Amino acid sequence: QMKVNLISFEEWGKLKSDKIPFMPFITQSDGTIMLETENICKHLATMGGKFVVDSKQEELCKIANSPPMQLADPLYNLPDGGASLGVPPLAKWLEAVTPVLKDLVGKLGDGPFFAGEAPGYGEAFIFHNLDNQFALAKPELTTAIGKEAMAKLEAFYARFAALDGIKEYLAERPKVWGVPGSKANPP
Repeated sequence: QMKVNLISFEEWGKLKSDKIPFMPFITQSDGTIMLETENICKHLATMGGKFVVDSKQEELCKIANSPPMQLADPLYNLPDGGASLGVPPLAKWLEAVTPVLKDLVGKLGDGPFFAGEAPGYGEAFIFHNLDNQFALAKPELTTAIGKEAMAKLEAFYARFAALDGIKEYLAERPKVWGVPGSKANPP
């Protein structure tokens, strides 16, 4: 059984140290700290037993956790779109993410999920990316990858959103997030 501590940014500031330089993290039963996001995703999926865990999902998780896919997060959620952190402007990001999205459409194929009939843990991260990307620039992405490719991504997104646990989370999550002044939380 895993104990989850949801903490505020103020509490996080008190925890941040050489041992815990960033979030998320898991303190394991032996006291060691697991910090790498992709390892945490795989660990949680293995513990939960509800998502496919295999090398294809590991690859999807890496794609999702890397530029340009993950850059939608600061572009959407930070007031300067992440420019102060070196995130490229929206137009440059669109150029970079277009081939990745096209490749994902190919990887999805005709299956309901990337893993086939059941979703895998990497798909949760892809879903998160698409959630930000659709909110950030769906019309521009549709133009870039084409309507047919976007329809496949939208169908995947809808199937994942309808999963038990995910649909409840989506219904209960805040309706506004992001740093005030960002595209996610405009003034």
